[in-house]
Amino acid sequence: MTIRPIQQSQSRAYVEPHVGEPIMRPASDFTIDELTDIYNQTRTDYIIPMPMTPARLQEYIDVYDVNLSASCVMMEDDGRTMLGLGMLGVRADRAWITRLGVLPTTRKRGLGHIMMDHMIGEARARDMAEVWLEVIKDNEPAYKLFCKKGFVQTRELLVARRPPSALATRPQDFLQLEAVDDFGALDLLRRRRERANWLNEIESFYNVRQLTGLVVTLPHGSWGWAVFEPGALQLRRVLVGVERGDVVGVTTAVLQQLHAMSPMQDAIVENLDEHDPRWPGYEAAGYFETFRRIEMVLQF
Repeated sequence: MTIRPIQQSQSRAYVEPHVGEPIMRPASDFTIDELTDIYNQTRTDYIIPMPMTPARLQEYIDVYDVNLSASCVMMEDDGRTMLGLGMLGVRADRAWITRLGVLPTTRKRGLGHIMMDHMIGEARARDMAEVWLEVIKDNEPAYKLFCKKGFVQTRELLVARRPPSALATRPQDFLQLEAVDDFGALDLLRRRRERANWLNEIESFYNVRQLTGLVVTLPHGSWGWAVFEPGALQLRRVLVGVERGDVVGVTTAVLQQLHAMSPMQDAIVENLDEHDPRWPGYEAAGYFETFRRIEMVLQF
């Protein structure tokens, strides 16, 4: 199969392609509405569909440093019908493949392979040292594709939520409770010692429009913090740090204080390492696993 990339100066409507040959175009050629439409169409039969609105996709692009010029859209040879989408995030010396998908009716044509090769090539051209991605656990076709491209599994990541509800038990007593603004929240995130996944890297939080945090000091000097993105209905990106004391106990105490203050808001944490010692503390505060992602990396 021959792919003939179209120059951005060429017309979107029709470019006289060879019959039957799909066309690849940079995602930057398209509006956010068009990208949202093709993304949602490629996810209709996925294990976890995760549909998006244009506003949510634009936020995704901004927060996770997606480079639309390095991302791609596959088109039918009529120059009008979109077949698939792949996005590439770029940071310093590393890249990240995300939102890869093709229409259910056009699978088995090798379009996923073509887009993967293109984005890996874009990463190489930018002198990236490595390319990361995540795939939902049990999505075997995608997992096998990534393995064929040289990606190796690094770990499993948890996506978890806590539904709106009152605490099952009274929060632990504390000595001091301090709210911090976005600058303070970023300072707390910089204290982390573990390797963060792309979604939770400090660069992602630099791009979050509204960020806040909570520092909880417990008796006997134990203390920890939570950083999150507040919303009317949901607390997003909920991350906990334990600076001193029992990891599970402090995590539980911090989250109990957070949800005592926001009992009627849903909460979500994404891409927490399955072996993270804080996870039992999340569970004790009412969080449960919704699904898993497998993190993979290709190193050059």
